Amino acid sequence: MSGSADNSNIRLQKRRKREIKKGVFLIPKMIIVFSLVFLIVSIVFRSGTTVNTYTAVSGSIEEYVLADGYVFRSQTLVTSPKDGYFECVAAEGERVTEGATLAAVFENRVDPALTEEIADINRKINSLENDMVSSDVYSGSAAKIELSIAEAARDLTKKKGRHSFSDISDGKELIDDYIAAKQASSEEGKSSEERLEELKARLRQIESSGEYKGEYIYSPAAGVFSSRIDGYEEALDISMLDSATPGYLDGLKSDKVSSGETVAAGEAACKVINNYEWYFVGNVSEKEADNFDVGQVVRIKFYDLSDSVVEATVTAKSRPEGGNVAVTVYSTKYINGIYTTSKASAELMTEGAVGIKVPSQALRVIDGQQGVYVVRLGVARFVPVNLLYNNKKWAVIEPDTDTEEDYDEKLEIYDEVIINSRGIENGKVVRQ
Repeated sequence: MSGSADNSNIRLQKRRKREIKKGVFLIPKMIIVFSLVFLIVSIVFRSGTTVNTYTAVSGSIEEYVLADGYVFRSQTLVTSPKDGYFECVAAEGERVTEGATLAAVFENRVDPALTEEIADINRKINSLENDMVSSDVYSGSAAKIELSIAEAARDLTKKKGRHSFSDISDGKELIDDYIAAKQASSEEGKSSEERLEELKARLRQIESSGEYKGEYIYSPAAGVFSSRIDGYEEALDISMLDSATPGYLDGLKSDKVSSGETVAAGEAACKVINNYEWYFVGNVSEKEADNFDVGQVVRIKFYDLSDSVVEATVTAKSRPEGGNVAVTVYSTKYINGIYTTSKASAELMTEGAVGIKVPSQALRVIDGQQGVYVVRLGVARFVPVNLLYNNKKWAVIEPDTDTEEDYDEKLEIYDEVIINSRGIENGKVVRQ
């Protein structure tokens, strides 16, 4: 019995020692926990409310509709005067004047080097004739320009005597212009008239040679030259715009004329496109068509033609067909390829704004005033703004400088705009 009592005492002593050890180790742990809690509470009280912010920077929002469609324009088909081998004189996409040489049709196959020489001669002839008609300076001879230079020099001497430095500068510029005109009017000591006659003589020489027998094709009007006959010419004429419905566009098929090196008399060989105006007609869904109104100005980009963005005016909206609406826009702006392309895809940009771009959820209305909260010296400040555009994800705003209320703060670029501003009040400390 006494042995059992001794063992019990020993176990009791060991248990007490373990409890004492646990207590010793527990105290530091509790100190650490209490310290962490105190630190967290201190940070919360010192920092105020935790906020997410977005830096206000310049930006824009633009909404657009994608549309596949066709380019309608006024264009004139030019037929071949005879059977033969067709050779272009004007370059594809080149702007030409009425009466300009577009191409030639040869009876026999002609050496490419000779056709290139003919094309080069015709281009030089056209250039010289246009220069001589369009400019009084070029229409005169080199001798006439010499007289003009001498007269301007005498005037300059008089101005020098009057000590009028502004007049002297103007006079010098005039003389420089005359000298440049003289250089342009002569080449290798020959006047424009002499060079023109030489070119025409060389052309007559080639035409009279046995290896060359052909006939020129001249432009019936001013415009853009193209030798690509794609079969859409009649279907996409401006006169067909009233018929431009979703069904009409879907039913268009190219009756493409086979292109080769030969042409037949009376066959369409090339065309001249009016480079003043064009229409784009594209199919969009009924829902997307609600973004367009007749008379509305939109911005359009043909992403498969060019990076250029130009303005166009909505001129028509068709009745819905099969869930689609044909939207017609009109423009006179130049886009690379627009005059020689028939089928195209476009981005029609309908709405948007440029200003300061912020997340939509940052917007707040306080006492009827639209605005946002910004962080200034750790304090939330309400600043009034004008809302320019909001697509529910992003908003474009600008500072409101004409408010009924007297707000000391105004929105500035690079302000920290508070996004999660619920519970935020003007003057509340949000950061220290």
